[in-house]
Amino acid sequence: MLHSLLFFFGLVLLVFLSRVDLTVNLIIFGSFLSASIFLNLPFLSVVRKIRYFIFALLIIYSLSTPGEILFYYSFISVTYEGFYLGVNNSLRIINTFLTIMLLMKLIPRKFFINFIIKICYPLKYFGLSIDNLTSRIFLTFDYLDFYKNYSFKFSNFIEVINSHLTNKSPIVKVKKLSKVIPSTTDYYWIVGFFSSFILIQFI
Repeated sequence: MLHSLLFFFGLVLLVFLSRVDLTVNLIIFGSFLSASIFLNLPFLSVVRKIRYFIFALLIIYSLSTPGEILFYYSFISVTYEGFYLGVNNSLRIINTFLTIMLLMKLIPRKFFINFIIKICYPLKYFGLSIDNLTSRIFLTFDYLDFYKNYSFKFSNFIEVINSHLTNKSPIVKVKKLSKVIPSTTDYYWIVGFFSSFILIQFI
């Protein structure tokens, strides 16, 4: 129940981030910063990984958005509106990544796997094999967990993948998969999320 509640509010927050202004984004950013210090989360590591993307956003918005000019040199002009949008969208991207990081920290992996299976469960009546889907999702998460701590460079990325594809030693940890069947409560959560999504769009 607690994990479902955390996941629900996490998804609602991700939707809410697309509708807020710079002030609210700064408040959420400060809250995440405080939470990351308290929970000992790699806050700076997440920001560092997306720094080039954030820098590109700032440049694109600052130089391409018309409005009041803050800085002008030759053919380069930075506008107030562009700088505002650049900072706001940068904070929105950072807050999105931090939300996902926090959810991954507080919610066990099995919950995410079960959630994906439950979401796809109605497709069973259109010919989807739930057993095959379950095994593929578990395998995907096992491989992701393995490669998360595996060190390689982009220069030898193809060689690393090929070597593991031809490797006969399995890296799968889960030997027996439990059958996942959605309950009535799960559908209540889904209906609640979509109702919140529609409500946020009208705020």
